[in-house]
Amino acid sequence: MDKPNSFASAFKNALVKHNENARSSSAPDASDTSKSFADRANAPIAPSVAGLVKSFDSAPEMQGLLNSYFGIGDFLAGLPGMTPNQVAQMADQLDQLNILLDNLPAIEQNLRSYIEGVVKYHEFVNRCVKEGVSGIKKVDQSVLDIFIAHKGYLGDQKKLAADSSTAVAQIDNEVENYVDLQEHKLQAALKRAAKKLKADKEKETAKAEAEPNEKPVEMVAVLDTRARLRRLMQYGTTSPKAFAPTKSAAVPDRAASPSGEGGMKNGTAANSVFEFLSGK
Repeated sequence: MDKPNSFASAFKNALVKHNENARSSSAPDASDTSKSFADRANAPIAPSVAGLVKSFDSAPEMQGLLNSYFGIGDFLAGLPGMTPNQVAQMADQLDQLNILLDNLPAIEQNLRSYIEGVVKYHEFVNRCVKEGVSGIKKVDQSVLDIFIAHKGYLGDQKKLAADSSTAVAQIDNEVENYVDLQEHKLQAALKRAAKKLKADKEKETAKAEAEPNEKPVEMVAVLDTRARLRRLMQYGTTSPKAFAPTKSAAVPDRAASPSGEGGMKNGTAANSVFEFLSGK
């Protein structure tokens, strides 16, 4: 910072001294002095040296490089032929640069703070994005878990419904089969009973046909005994009536009457039954 300021001050001092020398050699008239200063300020400083500058002849690209980097390539090559006013513009530019240099620390600090703020903001965005991505994954996973759980629930419901339908159908089938079996057993039992009844009837019919005279005699004996017991209970043991023979007690042999008319006919047993029932 000190060197540029010293250079600018020395340059200005030299320019002022040059102008003073020019004024002192002129007429003392004020108007002439002002005119002479203006003329000298717009006149080349060393026009005789302008054509003698050979610095960039062997390396003309250096003049372009100085222009591109610092903007002074043309200034150095044409300085002898420049006027004091033109040279003074360089001093003005140097003053402007000095103002910039004086404020560079504050500007640098501001830029650093600005850059740091931008970096912090991007780091903040980065953290938020990472948290957001992690949250998105968790949300998507939870949505997927709920979807799978719901699908599993629906599948279980369908399985339970199928199991229930199967169990109900099996129970209904078992009940129906049981009812059919019991009905079949009943019908079979009824058929067996009917068959047995028919066989018993046929057997009794055959037996009755085979022994037509035995049953009336046996029946008469049974009825006669019952009649005697009845008279015994009615008249007592001392009454002759209790021991009197019944009319049907003697069953005449069919052989004693060849014609069979004097013996007991088939209706005698039936008459004894009627007598017993009538109380005789």
